[in-house]
Amino acid sequence: MRPLREDDLQIGQPLAMSVYDQNGALLLLAGFVIENDAQMETLIARGSLVQLPERASSPPPRPGLKPRATIEAMNQLHRDVGLLHKRLLSGAAAGVQERVAQLTATIEEHLALDTDATLASMQLQLDPANHAARQTHAAIICVFATRALGMPAATARALAGAALTYDLALGPLATQLNGQSERLSYTQLAQVRAHPEVGLRLLESAGITDPVWIDAVLHHHERLDGSGYPHGLRAGAIRDTTRLLAIIDIYTAMLRPRVYRDALPARMALRSIFLERGKQVDEALAMMLVKELGVYPPGTLVRLANDEVGIVLRRGDDAAHPQVARVMTSEGFQASESLQRDTRLPEFHIADSVPYDRLPGIVANAAKLWD
Repeated sequence: MRPLREDDLQIGQPLAMSVYDQNGALLLLAGFVIENDAQMETLIARGSLVQLPERASSPPPRPGLKPRATIEAMNQLHRDVGLLHKRLLSGAAAGVQERVAQLTATIEEHLALDTDATLASMQLQLDPANHAARQTHAAIICVFATRALGMPAATARALAGAALTYDLALGPLATQLNGQSERLSYTQLAQVRAHPEVGLRLLESAGITDPVWIDAVLHHHERLDGSGYPHGLRAGAIRDTTRLLAIIDIYTAMLRPRVYRDALPARMALRSIFLERGKQVDEALAMMLVKELGVYPPGTLVRLANDEVGIVLRRGDDAAHPQVARVMTSEGFQASESLQRDTRLPEFHIADSVPYDRLPGIVANAAKLWD
């Protein structure tokens, strides 16, 4: 690595190389467009690094990314998604398709580097007030699921673009609605039901025309039984790609608390979706999601049979028995050593999920577990 120089950057031009922080964590992928002097000055001031060009006679360089960098990169990603939403809502969002492609490439890169750390990253970020984090979570699961389905790359990337932008118009209302215990007013209900079409218009104004992307944004609240909106579509009238985003939207919403209900553990959210298979959501897609994510996805806090609390590090050979790292002893003390537990063994069977709000501070230190 070498320090980033001013002559490496040109405003309005894509980066020729990826940029890293001083710990080797990815900050910006090659191809990212620097938009103003402030961005350029910030990158230089923070001591950013780029990789030295490879010499023909030298061996291939070791990868600069580590699993822990994945957690950090995904946290930065949801902040970048929030900035993209602001630009779209302001009507001043040139180059949206290119920017979304960059964000999607970041997800693809980190899923390839460490799938479980990437999935865990958003499981650790369940703040209901962070609307952009929820859309980022949806996009990560979309990219993950489309890989499992073997979906063509162009289709998968269009659906990822939809996941990053599908609730765009709902963002300004989200904080108020999530904190409201009383019934929605007629005005609020009208705004909620109109948000797919408003979001569609914002994206079309920004030059988005891909039919997979557009359809998923417009119809992600449609249901197989015709009970959805805005058009009450049924079964075969709903694209498979849109059906997948619909399930992921339901799932990421259930994981986040509201004033009027607690957050559902991933296990219960997946179970709820599974019970609706063939009625409101696609049966095959629901079964695929449960199988691929596991009953306890990476990043889930769980209580073991011996009364220890652990965090799911990696999916196991079957959906119910993931790899877990102990974070709290059976006596209720924070563990000084994160011992790994084989949940196939009776003493380490998973007894239940544990809400994060019962153990404040655990999430802040969780990224190091994927080192």
